[in-house]
Amino acid sequence: MSDILAAAAAALGAPEDLVSRSAAARAVADGTSVEEVLAAWSGGTPLPEASAPPPPPDEPAPTSVDPAAEPSPTTGAVAVATAPPAPVPTPSIPAPSIPTTSTRSSTTPILDGQRSRPVLALLAMAGLFGLGLLTTLIIPSYLSEDYNHLVPDSELTAAGQAGLEIYLSEGCWYCHTQMVRPVLADVGLGSTTEPFADSLDTAAFGIQRIGPDLAHIGSRASLMGGSGPITENELAAILTDPTSVNADGLHPTYSYLSESDISALAQYLLQLK
Repeated sequence: MSDILAAAAAALGAPEDLVSRSAAARAVADGTSVEEVLAAWSGGTPLPEASAPPPPPDEPAPTSVDPAAEPSPTTGAVAVATAPPAPVPTPSIPAPSIPTTSTRSSTTPILDGQRSRPVLALLAMAGLFGLGLLTTLIIPSYLSEDYNHLVPDSELTAAGQAGLEIYLSEGCWYCHTQMVRPVLADVGLGSTTEPFADSLDTAAFGIQRIGPDLAHIGSRASLMGGSGPITENELAAILTDPTSVNADGLHPTYSYLSESDISALAQYLLQLK
């Protein structure tokens, strides 16, 4: 079979394993053998296609026998001659179409790329960073005209400076801040505190806001129902007797301070405008 397979593969110009599988499939479909299919594909005489078995011969009709013509009655089998069936022409088995692989070019394609420029990329990143810094920090600080310093523009008086020292030593900055934020909750407290105010470097800035913000306490209205701004007497009363302003008395009392210290602390607060 190997010779027939080799001859069929050579005639078809296809690999032997592919020709063998095709011949087996064709043999199953046509009811023939693989050798017959390979012989047909290799250029040999096409084999007859499987045909149906011939029909049984017709039985002869009974004939009358003259007893005078025969010398003696004998019995025997009557041979009936039947003509062989006419051969049916078998079409040749067409060769299967075998896909052929295209010849690939051995030339390797060359890809054209762009040259990397890391210096330009770093310069672009630095430019974007500088632009962001300029638009978020530098420009707003020059365009904002409503920002004021935390402490008054004029220097504190001697009494005000003494009151600042008492303010820091008594820890007033633990509960009070001196910074008006640009938020809705701080509307009405005064001008917004400048982000780069010099007073932010001092402890008077405060660390948390439990009580009211005191950045502009000297400019606010009277806490005791007066028609004008807050006065030194009102601040002194709050420091010595908090219940005179707030009935819950949550603010601590500083009645242990001398009258001069209470006066200096009140004058310091009045100069925060």
